Amino acid sequence: MAALAIQNVKKSFGDTHVLKGIDIEIKDGEFLILVGPSGCGKSTLMNAIAGLEEVTSGDIRIGERVVTGLQPKDRDIAMVFQSYALYPSMTVRDNIAFGLEIRKVPKAEREQEVQRVAELLQISHLLDRKPSQLSGGQRQRVAMGRALARRPKIYLFDEPLSNLDAKLRVEMRTEIKKLHQRLGTTIVYVTHDQIEAMTLADRIAVMKDGIVQQFGTPREIYENPVNMFVAGFMGSPAMNFLRGELVAGEQGLGVQVLNGDGEVFVFPLGPDTRGLTGRLGKEVVLGIRPEHLTQVIPHQQGLAQVCRFRARLEVVEPTGPDTLVEIQLNGQGINCRVHPAEAGRAGEPMALMVDMGKAVLFDPATEQRLL
Repeated sequence: MAALAIQNVKKSFGDTHVLKGIDIEIKDGEFLILVGPSGCGKSTLMNAIAGLEEVTSGDIRIGERVVTGLQPKDRDIAMVFQSYALYPSMTVRDNIAFGLEIRKVPKAEREQEVQRVAELLQISHLLDRKPSQLSGGQRQRVAMGRALARRPKIYLFDEPLSNLDAKLRVEMRTEIKKLHQRLGTTIVYVTHDQIEAMTLADRIAVMKDGIVQQFGTPREIYENPVNMFVAGFMGSPAMNFLRGELVAGEQGLGVQVLNGDGEVFVFPLGPDTRGLTGRLGKEVVLGIRPEHLTQVIPHQQGLAQVCRFRARLEVVEPTGPDTLVEIQLNGQGINCRVHPAEAGRAGEPMALMVDMGKAVLFDPATEQRLL
């Protein structure tokens, strides 16, 4: 395997700038996910790593070697596409062995490698079938097997699960996670699905408009988003963005909140609010994830940054392990995640609490994080 370094990579198509100076570096054996909405540049970056797109400027390094100007066949990478790209006239065995045959690997060694990969992916019983006789999940396993048989320095996965149904996506996601844990391979994986990103990655690069908005571990991205785009893109349900006035309350600076019944509360921001005093009386955006807005939990309500308040339930959505409820704060719909046994009915008031120790604050104009 090998480390990967992407250094100030830019890509333009005429006057259209698709990649605007990408800098990413991962260690040998790490799982990198490029995530973002359609058109953000993640697939173009993947193709640049693979050598399918020539970069306008910048360097791509695999291990100790700069591969920027090399052809795909000379980069020692293997790619798994979302369309599987299997040869329909070949058996599973021949599909997996095809790349080895092209490289003139001896037949005995090819057969040994096919068996190794088939056992690893649990498709030994499918080796004599054609792709048309396989399910979507089985075809994806074969596509992965063909890549694994190569033993390259880096594996590239381009939205490999997007053609699968929801249940199969979850199953295959788990299989890819197990595979990476067993093999310790270096993987670059493109997806628009933030759940895939959170569950699979060692490192995540969140992209928008050809720029890496934030690069870090799943926990860093989720708990400490640098701006409103990252905060809103990562997480399901999405983070609540509550617009309100910054005021001075009994516990220091806080955000003034008005519930649907006209009651006023101040959500305290905690002791470290340096640099915010100049914003008193101005609008800010408070970012709170639904799981930090819950029913009152007795052993937590005495904590310094836990604030209790009341609000009327607008919508109640049971999901099984928990219940999502929507309330009105400052005239906005806000999602809370509560225990099913504690959830009331739509139209009823409910005692709730917010953990302000987990909240973040954004500038409404720049959408960058303030606190």
